[in-house]
Amino acid sequence: MAKRVCDDAKQRGGKMNWDDLRLLLAVARRGSFLRAGEALGMAASTLLRRITQLETGIGAALVERAADGTRLTARGAALVQAAQDFESALTQTPEATGLSGRVRVTAGEGFVGPVTDAASAFTRQHPGCTVDFTVTPDLVKLSQGASDVAIRTLHQGEPSLIYQRLPDVGFGIFAAREMALQPDAAPETIPMIGLLPPMDQLPHMKAALAAGFINTRIRVSSFAAQLAAVRQGHGAAVIPGALATGLAEPFPEVVLPGLQVFLVNRPQALRQPHIRAFVEVLKHRFASP
Repeated sequence: MAKRVCDDAKQRGGKMNWDDLRLLLAVARRGSFLRAGEALGMAASTLLRRITQLETGIGAALVERAADGTRLTARGAALVQAAQDFESALTQTPEATGLSGRVRVTAGEGFVGPVTDAASAFTRQHPGCTVDFTVTPDLVKLSQGASDVAIRTLHQGEPSLIYQRLPDVGFGIFAAREMALQPDAAPETIPMIGLLPPMDQLPHMKAALAAGFINTRIRVSSFAAQLAAVRQGHGAAVIPGALATGLAEPFPEVVLPGLQVFLVNRPQALRQPHIRAFVEVLKHRFASP
């Protein structure tokens, strides 16, 4: 398909080079002309004009404009795949041994630890590879090539993507040891560090509220801020057990629901050996206690 797009452009006398592909790739990864322009240091109007010129040269639409951003057409997706393959080839070095190439990963901040652990182990094993890790709460447009690997806590059921279930994230009520050892600590009196909407509606947060942990003094917008506040002794919080190193669990009898976790890929990405290898390392890391 990508070859046919390139051949069509040649037959129509259109010119296509790596710079054209780089712009299209940025639009696919960022999901809008505005965000892609910001990443490239280019005005969105200029980027739109360049993409329109590329479409004219090829003789086919590559990007569909919508109120919520952009979507690739079938020809646009094929050309983006060719651009990604070319980009991976550019990053390979003759000195590299074993696998080589770049892996792009997206996940929320709660998964920074396991993802960076996996990235470190993977790049030590394969010095010719690099890992680009974007920490974001947004669901990137994986089906359009915005990333190679994503960690999600929601199964959206897209038929074009492969979902693999990872071990659930387990939660508990944790606090600094000094606070946890207070003899008068009780669910209704212990100060809590909560999360702002919409994260306060997560199942484990709602379960803690139902269990009597109602004395929320501070609410924050990120898991990292929540964990930092707990470590500084400002209150207790619902925290993944894997992140609670050095903290105490004053109410171990309280059982909270876990959070489902999925490893998500495009089938095209898994055809590349270095991405398949990274996925295996990542799955092993999540399976480790």
